[in-house]
Amino acid sequence: MKDLDLRGRPLIFIGLVVLAAAALGIRALGFEYVFVGGEVVFPPADPQYHLRRALFTMMQFPDVLLFDPYINFPGGAPVPWPPLFDWLLGAGGWLAGGTTGDLERVAAWAPPVCAALSIWPLYLAGCQLSSRRVGFLAGFFFALLPISVVYTRLGNADHHGAVALIGAWLLYCLLGLVDPAASRVRMIALAGLLTLLSSLMLLTWHGSLLYLAPAQGLLLVAGILSGRRRLLVAQACSAFLAGCGVVLWLVVSPTPLGGDYSSIALSRLHALALGAAFITAGLLWCVIKVGLADTVLRRFLWAAGLVVALGMAIVFLPGPREGLELAYQFLTLSDQVGASTGEQTPLFSIGNRLQGPPASRSWGLFAYLLPVIPLAAWFAGRRPTAEPGARAAGWVLFAWGLFFCLLASLQRRYGNDAAPAAALLFALLLSSLADRLGQVIARRSGPRTGSLMAFGLSASIVLLGFWPAFRAVYQPRVMASWSAWQNPLPSEGASSKSIAATLHQFAGQVREWTPETSGYLESGRGPEYGIIAHPNLGHALQYRARRATATDPFWWYIGRENWDRTEAFLRAKSEPQALALARSLEARYVITMPDLSPGTILARLHDRDGRADGALPSLNHFRLVGEAPPGGLPIGAIFDRRGEARIPYKLFEIVPGAVIEVSAPPGTPVEAKAQIQVPRGRRFSYRVVGLANEQGSARLRVPYPTFAGEGETLSHGARAIGGYRIRVGQINQPPVEISERAVRVGRVVRGASAAERGVKSLGGRPS
Repeated sequence: MKDLDLRGRPLIFIGLVVLAAAALGIRALGFEYVFVGGEVVFPPADPQYHLRRALFTMMQFPDVLLFDPYINFPGGAPVPWPPLFDWLLGAGGWLAGGTTGDLERVAAWAPPVCAALSIWPLYLAGCQLSSRRVGFLAGFFFALLPISVVYTRLGNADHHGAVALIGAWLLYCLLGLVDPAASRVRMIALAGLLTLLSSLMLLTWHGSLLYLAPAQGLLLVAGILSGRRRLLVAQACSAFLAGCGVVLWLVVSPTPLGGDYSSIALSRLHALALGAAFITAGLLWCVIKVGLADTVLRRFLWAAGLVVALGMAIVFLPGPREGLELAYQFLTLSDQVGASTGEQTPLFSIGNRLQGPPASRSWGLFAYLLPVIPLAAWFAGRRPTAEPGARAAGWVLFAWGLFFCLLASLQRRYGNDAAPAAALLFALLLSSLADRLGQVIARRSGPRTGSLMAFGLSASIVLLGFWPAFRAVYQPRVMASWSAWQNPLPSEGASSKSIAATLHQFAGQVREWTPETSGYLESGRGPEYGIIAHPNLGHALQYRARRATATDPFWWYIGRENWDRTEAFLRAKSEPQALALARSLEARYVITMPDLSPGTILARLHDRDGRADGALPSLNHFRLVGEAPPGGLPIGAIFDRRGEARIPYKLFEIVPGAVIEVSAPPGTPVEAKAQIQVPRGRRFSYRVVGLANEQGSARLRVPYPTFAGEGETLSHGARAIGGYRIRVGQINQPPVEISERAVRVGRVVRGASAAERGVKSLGGRPS
């Protein structure tokens, strides 16, 4: 195979380094929103949980967190993601110094480094397909591709960058395996590489079957068409070894999330798929060797029979069938989650589905060629002048690209997975156009000039194709990052109020304001309480605040019961219903944010701090602990950015509340009113009203203390200033103070026994 050896070709090496540096630099734009005020700020969803898990590995090196009591609380759940990416982050942090800051810097730079390293397999694949020029153009295209930049940008510490890197090497490996001129030694090396890449993919991404299924299928088709026994042996051995690795891992792991045959976690289903590939390729090799499949038709019939038999055996088993059904629901957005998830929106408008940004922001003008660009490889596979290896590689790239380009059109998230194949496909198309132009120029100015002009034209087309992204994304980021580089302190103002930075700062405050919980960095122990919050906040609270939540961006897959209870709490409109749900979730705190459903308990807490609203009485079991400063952006601003400065998040503690018992004639209205001081913030008026009963007393429940009793410590949170002013009918009585303990244990107090029960008079006679 030509052009693959980089030794003795320093210019090629330098060119690839330049491309890798460009890919890294483009993805580092916006660094001022990642490195804020001496801290590293990560996006609020999946990256935060990768960090939670990586932190566990770094602190307990080389241990891996497989079951997490801080998710799906109470009860916990097996972690749905395979552990390799998180383990590598943790190992990197451990090697870098072992502090949280070391880990966060490693995690922040991991995605752009993965993207930069992807340039090499793309160059090698381009050489296998056609020429060095195709390899360089593929790397150039990939470096600038907006959808890849989004998923592998600085700070987006998710596994997508690693998945795309492994996928690029896997594609190169497939192109090499189908080369009929590959020597025995090269086939052994490629089989070993395929085994390694399959294992890495299985241990990195729970959706690995989206790569391994088409890879094994394409190798099987190539073996049927060519009859190459070496190819079938390489496939069978690779599938067998990778499958053995999966089995060994499952032996030492807890039951995967979703069951033994789960499609949303590494499970027996993956071992069965690799086993089916091993059996099919191995038996097909046997029948070819003994002369029973000496034609394409016979090989096809043998393979079809084996695939159908194995497929029916797998599908008719209850466990595998249920696992595949879950995967089908996820891909078709029929799982009650996908249709409302931003990254699973279609690239182009499709019916009534949720729409994302214009396709040109993700792919530039090349978006409109995405459905047909696989034809570039189809034409390459038909070229009669191409070498047999290049033709076979063209057919493989056509099928691979068609599969992933279709997925990328249906769901934006798969644009990252389609990026390596798309880069090669567009490079093939541009190179073909450049060849035509180069031939014309070469007749007049010589072949060298023609080749340079052709390459320049191809690069110019790439730049023009990405012009919408340059104008909308790259140019503003370059200007903002350059300004931040020149003047780091002024830029901190905007970056510190971003969606990610606002949640980062608030989650850090939540950790300060709430009691520490057990088992965060230990195996076998669980936390004492949880926090109820919108699922999108879950991972940030689990990592940055180090607190357990019932729901998070794992959605209901990790625990349907807790998901349903949390959803019911978010919709609850009565305080007794909300309290009952909170008890079932063992929750001690609640986090609110703007734009929640009107009339719900959470909306009343956030908008009015739980105060009475018309005919609705005050909420008496929720104590405001603290709030984020106004001006920051809540996570809902992703979909609705409003200009006015609002408080993005508030933290409330669920407390029994002290009960003030006041003597009054039956039927007399009674009121307790106080000014509430929020820590380091504003004040508001809190009022509780009631009627005296037939026994001549009224009971008023209040959630805010005014002082710490003897031997007590006033916990962080809002408190009543100046005591509660009591009003019986039209008569004002002396105000009273409430101790911290009275609020926490729900003590019933009477003015007459204030000293005994934690209530004391501020003046006049006891109430």
